[in-house]
Amino acid sequence: MPTATGKMSELFSIFMALLAYSCISIGFVLMKLGIGWTGWTGKRNRTFYRYLALWLTGFIIMNIYGVPSAIALKRLPPHIVAAFAGWGIVVLVFLSHFLLKEKIHKTDFLFSLAIVAGIFLLHFFERPAPDNVIDIRGIIFLGSLPVILFILGFSNRVSAKMKTVLFASVSGISAALLVVFLRLLVLKYRYQIVLYFDSPYLYLYIGFALLSFIALQMAIKNGAMMVIGPVQYSATILYPLPAAFLIFHRGIGPIQFLALGVIVYSVVAILKKR
Repeated sequence: MPTATGKMSELFSIFMALLAYSCISIGFVLMKLGIGWTGWTGKRNRTFYRYLALWLTGFIIMNIYGVPSAIALKRLPPHIVAAFAGWGIVVLVFLSHFLLKEKIHKTDFLFSLAIVAGIFLLHFFERPAPDNVIDIRGIIFLGSLPVILFILGFSNRVSAKMKTVLFASVSGISAALLVVFLRLLVLKYRYQIVLYFDSPYLYLYIGFALLSFIALQMAIKNGAMMVIGPVQYSATILYPLPAAFLIFHRGIGPIQFLALGVIVYSVVAILKKR
């Protein structure tokens, strides 16, 4: 039976996961608010520097998400933390409405509630498992797939739409692997950041972060955001599932599968309205 201290630590980890994906959404909206500086012509006046300050603030906030994410991963497994990407969509939709004046749909409220309920169920039915099981074979297998898909995306036999799907999948899968590698670093070294530089997991983290970014740019080049968004977010949320089996040897219950399905369906439904 969990102690009061353990319960508080778990709740704090959930808050950190919420904060991590909120940072990404807040940063994205601020960068969009300040995007005007990139195409600026003429004299650099106060408006230019306001745009630049907004964009830089958004960029910084978006990129510090790893700090609360690492704190969350000390207690929560990757497939739980990655599911909070759905919460990030909720924050993004409502911030875009209030700050960017983008349209909000009635169904957004329903699907937002469904995402929150799905995250709650996913965590509530999580089964206890040891944290000292790490299967290198699972890391090699799961790390190889996005690289293979990325290479396939450059084939002349692949249509433009399929290239969009492939590159968006690579971006989402690579983003999911960042959560896995960060979990491995936290498990092995806790918060002794200096020791991270001695671990191959840090360099895998950096490599897949670059792959995620490059693949997203290739996806945007080849297709529409209507296709990219749902594919990328679905991959980010779902890919830690096989990691739970193959790397950490954790079991996932049927209700958790259902909860993940609800989260992914709701995220796709919200994005398709945009």
